[in-house]
Amino acid sequence: MTRYAVLTPPGTGAIAVLAVSGPEAWPLVRRRFRPAGKPLAESPTLHAVRLGTLGDGAGDEVVVAVTQVSPAVTVEVHCHGGPQVVRMLCELLDAEGCERAECWLLWRGGEFDAEVLPFLAAAPTVRNASILLDQYHGAFRDAVRSPRVDLERLRQLAPVGAHLVTPWDVVLVGAPNAGKSSLVNAIAGYQRSVVTPIAGTTRDAVRVELAIDGVAVRLTDTAGLRDTSDPLEAEGVRRAMGLMASADLVVYVVDGTDPVASPEGVAVVVWNKADLVAAPPGVLAVSATTVQGLRELMSRIVATLEPVQPRPGEAVPFGPYCAMLGQAGDDSVPIVARLANGFN
Repeated sequence: MTRYAVLTPPGTGAIAVLAVSGPEAWPLVRRRFRPAGKPLAESPTLHAVRLGTLGDGAGDEVVVAVTQVSPAVTVEVHCHGGPQVVRMLCELLDAEGCERAECWLLWRGGEFDAEVLPFLAAAPTVRNASILLDQYHGAFRDAVRSPRVDLERLRQLAPVGAHLVTPWDVVLVGAPNAGKSSLVNAIAGYQRSVVTPIAGTTRDAVRVELAIDGVAVRLTDTAGLRDTSDPLEAEGVRRAMGLMASADLVVYVVDGTDPVASPEGVAVVVWNKADLVAAPPGVLAVSATTVQGLRELMSRIVATLEPVQPRPGEAVPFGPYCAMLGQAGDDSVPIVARLANGFN
């Protein structure tokens, strides 16, 4: 079967690229391509590049390149990037009996895990895309098919897999004027939250999505926690408390110039304004103004969210398999069978 795919993203661009692969790829190109110069040879030459016109009538001026000759011939067509041109060439290939691969990752065929594709397409960071690409090439599928599957290791990595597309929710809380907004801005690298010396400036949740060491994080700035008679500020405090309850990680920011005890159960406590007041020994100290300790804080956030990191090429659960592993309990035989059945 001769197949083709559009390798460039949808939309308008200067150049679009289509690839045709299979036993009829070269005969088709020879039949429909009008070269600017001598005719194409009967057999393709690896890395040969030719300029000419493809299509009926005026067609489109294109460059064809032979990128592979074994085990199957693959020819790339570089054309103008307008959607109408791409559609015209796709219709030409359809009329020639080529099968279109709707996803460019599948156009070569072979045994790949197509179930990963929606997740791979939505990966928000290069690191997450790299992990999902390993699964696309079969890392997770092969692991659960193996008689020596390490179920405990898969469970350890399930939290990583559950957030390869969906960012971790990290909420910064603390008393008014603790410097939460300044800290969010410092981590984000730009002014996302409004910062003033007036306590209670932040009334609603302010979110920013970013990557910390390749880990996708949704960082949320919240209203300062205190008793207040202002109904608007009180609503902000109520929302902050709700976000704390649902967050993947709560970072409690202590104002170093007016420290108060942090609530119980908070995973990360950080002493802010360390440029003004020295922090007690053993306390994670930062300064949103001078960025002192900022790198340590970001590393602490990642280490708390994902204490176990996958090795290159390692099996990592994704999508529904993360929930399956989380609900498996100690009964390993049924869960392994259910995981493996997804690839049969």
